Amino acid sequence: MVCVLPLESEGITVNEDIVGLPKPMVVERCCASPLENDENEEPLGISDAMMARGTYLRKLKEMALADELERATASEEEKIIEDKVEVLSTGQKVLRYDSFLAHQRYYDDLKHVDFDFIDYGSSSLGCVIQQEKSLGKGGLCWDAALILAEHLVSTRSISTESVIELGAGTGLCGILLAKLTKCHVEITDLPLLMPLMQRNIELNFSNSGAYISDDDIRLLHEEEPPQPLGSCEARVLDWGDREDGRKYPVIVGADVVASLYDPIKLAETIHSLCQEDSKVFISYKSRLDGPHQLFEGRMRELYETVECMIPQGSRNKNPNVKILQAFKPRFR
Repeated sequence: MVCVLPLESEGITVNEDIVGLPKPMVVERCCASPLENDENEEPLGISDAMMARGTYLRKLKEMALADELERATASEEEKIIEDKVEVLSTGQKVLRYDSFLAHQRYYDDLKHVDFDFIDYGSSSLGCVIQQEKSLGKGGLCWDAALILAEHLVSTRSISTESVIELGAGTGLCGILLAKLTKCHVEITDLPLLMPLMQRNIELNFSNSGAYISDDDIRLLHEEEPPQPLGSCEARVLDWGDREDGRKYPVIVGADVVASLYDPIKLAETIHSLCQEDSKVFISYKSRLDGPHQLFEGRMRELYETVECMIPQGSRNKNPNVKILQAFKPRFR
């Protein structure tokens, strides 16, 4: 390969073979004027040629150093950050969620099913949630629950209202809302999930647990958690069963639209809980278009305003989670 090197100060170019040691170089002076006669040109000295070669080699070295720095930087970025896991005296595993947030390499539904507890960190006021895989979907924590709670807090969508959560499962979304805002939250689900929800309320609002030793409580909470801002209770609610007629200014649900449930009955249950100024927030992960379309279609019949939006303010950046919000319920 032939390389042409301009030396502007000397008005010369150097042609050299860059493979191996250079062969005797042909050095030519560039004409200062097109009228200048080649016969008047003076032969270029070898010292000028060596200076040209030195400039070229320095350039090659600078490029090699730049490449080496780029490779080192890329290597640092590619280092795998491991999830931080603690083990209680019972052998139960605790995931420090901040360590997952530091990399967020995967967003599959089952990524954390083998952890018994998830510590959501200081920014959640020390929220720790127990999971129970044997209970199925309801016994696990889902990205949509964390994202919905953090979205509502960051956008100040709720303040001191009474809030009800449908299909709460572990209670993650509702418990976070009750810890981070001055509201009272009722987390609801089927009777099978009541013991798990009660344990998680006890763990987060009394910082104790009859089934956990004091040493393990201290291990679960890396730091002494501050007092929650709100309050929380758990109760049974079977969708479609509205005998008491209670109404709520805020209704929330995280990942409750699924093939396991009737999306039409879900929409109608939400509507039955509304008063005139109620606000509804439902987070979901796009995976089942059919149930989502049925649910959204029924919601648009029941509310004047229905919007689907990208969540804001959550530490979890799962790109598949969306939020449906509904306002102005229609009453006939």
